[in-house]
Amino acid sequence: MAINNLFKFPVLLFILLGCVFCGCSGCSSSDDTPDGTPPPDTGPKEVYDIKLSDIHIRDPFILVDKQNKVYYLHVNGDKKVKVYKSEDLTMWKDMGFSFVPQPDFWGKSDFWAPDVYHYNGKYYVFITLSAPGVKRGTSILVSDAPQGPFVPLVNNAVTPSNWMCLDGSFYVDATGTPWIVYCHEWLEAGDGEILAQQLDKDLKATVGDPKLLFKASAAPWVGPIKSGSVTGNVTDAPFIHKIGDGSLIMLWSSFRKDGKYAIGQAVSKSGSLSGPWEQSSETLNSDDGGHAMLFEDLKGRLMISYHAPNSGPTRAVMKEVYINNGKIILAD
Repeated sequence: MAINNLFKFPVLLFILLGCVFCGCSGCSSSDDTPDGTPPPDTGPKEVYDIKLSDIHIRDPFILVDKQNKVYYLHVNGDKKVKVYKSEDLTMWKDMGFSFVPQPDFWGKSDFWAPDVYHYNGKYYVFITLSAPGVKRGTSILVSDAPQGPFVPLVNNAVTPSNWMCLDGSFYVDATGTPWIVYCHEWLEAGDGEILAQQLDKDLKATVGDPKLLFKASAAPWVGPIKSGSVTGNVTDAPFIHKIGDGSLIMLWSSFRKDGKYAIGQAVSKSGSLSGPWEQSSETLNSDDGGHAMLFEDLKGRLMISYHAPNSGPTRAVMKEVYINNGKIILAD
């Protein structure tokens, strides 16, 4: 019996020393970091499996989330708003719906041009809607996150209720005052108008009267179109970009004299929304595309996003642009 115990003692000592050695020398899982702490759990890698060229879209507005290094694209989703996410502007992920209206929501039709802006720690969608017996207008939605879900800031349009309005965009001037810039629709105005109206700080209502910036006919390249018995000049999609010298460039869209949809640009050298606005004599593009906006991508490049062709199955077009002599120029 004593002999058996003698043989067991070296075995037990070997096991004990092995455990002590591992504990002292930092034996750990191969997944641990060099200091012995587990690596951060990054979770499953997101899959971006939808090509931008496969998304049929009008009015593509890009929201850049620089903190998380991603882009968001909110689009008309058949009386809802759909959202996609991307890391490179080429491959996208379907994130579902960012806005699903409740039955009592005022807007029943259109759901055009859901433009998304970050302002005072929240995200806001400016979207064009209409309803039976209610004139078309721009409504504002709000969320704590760039992908939504969004809810109505107020349950009505912020544009004048007695006008047909569309394509409201957001601009904050040098004093920090928020504005909505929108179109008075050509179907009602005849010669379509672009106006600006001050917003309350909480964006729930307008302050004062609309200010007329210009009419479509101010641009020499614009030609009339006809719908039913109405003939007139279109104004669509005003978007304002401030450049280094303090001037403002406004991109906006209409139809050229040859019938193509196109992007025009107007410049306010005063740096004021009130202008005066000087129209470019030529359009920015000739590919029957429009409804443009500008953004700085994650590489620091100034980019344009618009849809084309307007007369066929539309896709998003994204190109690098640059500023030359106070105007936007498409890069080669």
